[in-house]
Amino acid sequence: MHPILLLWDIDGTLISSGGAGEEALRQALLNQFGIIDDLADIEIAGRTDSAISTAICRKHQGHGFTPDELLEAYLELLPALLFKKRGRVCPGVREFLDWAHRHPEVHNALLTGNTKKGAQLKLKHYGLDEFFEFGAFSDDSPNRNHLGPIVLERARTRLKKDFHLQSTWVIGDTPHDIACGRALGCKVLAVATGRHSLDELKSHSPNLAVADLSDFQEIILHWEMI
Repeated sequence: MHPILLLWDIDGTLISSGGAGEEALRQALLNQFGIIDDLADIEIAGRTDSAISTAICRKHQGHGFTPDELLEAYLELLPALLFKKRGRVCPGVREFLDWAHRHPEVHNALLTGNTKKGAQLKLKHYGLDEFFEFGAFSDDSPNRNHLGPIVLERARTRLKKDFHLQSTWVIGDTPHDIACGRALGCKVLAVATGRHSLDELKSHSPNLAVADLSDFQEIILHWEMI
């Protein structure tokens, strides 16, 4: 078999943080810049932190803060809010990651809109950090579709293996994740553990769409036929 590369999104796919990230953004705006904003008009799910912070700064451009300043304040607040919100690891995720981690020809990597530090904070909080040594992050590009080639090259360099696109899967919970996989030219496994329903995800034509990853062994058998 060709080596398999699994490129994982974090929020809504690996974990449900209970809204810790959005609350950290709202509190950062209030505490650091005196701005009250529920962020209801800011698209967050599936977008990179860089793009989100830029959109917020553009909305409040008269207040004179930068996207980097907002993200710095956000990251300072995030650990306490992860603890307070008491989110969870999504169904089947830990078992799926463990299977991949132990399999000699299956490899886990991150393809996430989080900054590298934000990803590390979230994964460590939920005990998933041991499964990931590298990835592509918002720090690499604000455009999610640019992250696929970056992480694929890192995988080839770090693991010294040639990963075929037909054996590479983006796993995510939003239409943005599906578009990212399509831009890379690999396969896509969509999971309805975030804000988007299974029917909505299916309408974007991923290779496979499931309610969650609880029956991951069945998913593995199914994707071998795709």
